[in-house]
Amino acid sequence: MLSAPSQLLERNIELFNDEGWLIINPADAYFTDRLTDLSLDVLHQYFDIYAESVRVIPCTILDSRDILTTQTGIFSDQKVGKHQHFFAPFLSTPQRYSNIVIYLPKAKAHYAMLIKMAASLVQQGGSIYVVGENKGGIKSASKLLSNLGHVDKVDSARHCSLLRCEVAQPQPDFDIQQSLSYFDIAVNGQEATIASLPGVFSHEELDEGTHLLLEKLPSSLRGGILDFACGAGIIGCLLKRQFPHLNISYLDVSALALYSTAHTLAESGLTGTLMAANGLHGVDEQFNHIVTNPPFHTGIKTDYTVTKRFIADAARLITSGGNLHMVANRFLPYPGLLAETFERVQTLAQTNRFSVYQAIKV
Repeated sequence: MLSAPSQLLERNIELFNDEGWLIINPADAYFTDRLTDLSLDVLHQYFDIYAESVRVIPCTILDSRDILTTQTGIFSDQKVGKHQHFFAPFLSTPQRYSNIVIYLPKAKAHYAMLIKMAASLVQQGGSIYVVGENKGGIKSASKLLSNLGHVDKVDSARHCSLLRCEVAQPQPDFDIQQSLSYFDIAVNGQEATIASLPGVFSHEELDEGTHLLLEKLPSSLRGGILDFACGAGIIGCLLKRQFPHLNISYLDVSALALYSTAHTLAESGLTGTLMAANGLHGVDEQFNHIVTNPPFHTGIKTDYTVTKRFIADAARLITSGGNLHMVANRFLPYPGLLAETFERVQTLAQTNRFSVYQAIKV
């Protein structure tokens, strides 16, 4: 099913008559199916839509050292018909596109970064389009876009708006390093410098839940560890600094997060295996422990399908005698959900906002 922004683009399908389009972060894998006769490129910063679009890659394994040396930004790419799909935190290419469409992200700083990147990739006289939901901030998105030229509203429907800006002047090359922020943290006597890009969870700060989880992790961890939904790599990096014998892998759906993690590890002189995946789908490796501040624990939801699937997949990947350590909002029913799959569940710590749980696979 098409997302609301994609429905608005479909309503304006006549815009896509010529070659030379780049689509950035489509909210679904289906709008490009309406453009099968058109050659175009698609940049995905999120692996779930990328994998669904190319339909052949359940998981991508990366070395943090390779991420540091990539010049194009591309982690994975796949050709589907006339469409070239890229999974990457950024795109650096001598090619200049006649038109670029950006799906508006949630974070304003992320949007600002995408505008700079798109401006460097569009040819002089070309257009940058921004599509997004009204409640997502599209009404204020024109202000930043107007720095590049005059902005017109092309259309509004489905509680969304489509903006267009013709870029009249050449723009400077995009440098992803200018978007990286660095901040220092200290937990359990361990200090680290964290690198983070806009759009990554807990950008530029150590959030309270992760801090509590790190404080309560036992010193008995051994073997292979998976830092699930690693974000900027804070959990795995602190664990590796404290317990150098651990073999830690880092998994996230976001290319921005994996790029940040690679730089976080480099700041501490560390390396690691990075995994791009949609949840734990497509991951076959076994781990002694999974440690996580998962991304699906904000707000009150009655549908826990995603949570239950994660718990079941975690139990599948954890070796006998291993465990899952996670932090979540205190009011959510994780003890009961974990007990449906794991033999032993206990609460290691609680605050007025968060709880840290340990689920043991016997």
